[in-house]
Amino acid sequence: MRQHKVALIQYKDFAPRITERGPFGGASEYESFSEVVSAANQWIEQTMIRVINVETVVLPDRFEGTSDDVYGMTTSHAFYPVILTQGITVKCFQFVRVWYRE
Repeated sequence: MRQHKVALIQYKDFAPRITERGPFGGASEYESFSEVVSAANQWIEQTMIRVINVETVVLPDRFEGTSDDVYGMTTSHAFYPVILTQGITVKCFQFVRVWYRE
């Protein structure tokens, strides 16, 4: 009987990196979203993966996750406001997620 190795689905996130810190160490400026897309494209070109899907993920401000203090993922600084129904404004954080198999 011959067994085949099954490639599991994996993902990698690309978030805007902090480009400038404020007076108290918090982020004051971030990369543009086009720079994030460019970083994802470069990673895809340099790795031996099979891309399944690429998506934009939008999360509300105050997203709690892991961060190396380079990405803005655990800061309370949002990137842009989104107006919901009834005029409620929520600040959101946007990043690129690449789903792939090795």
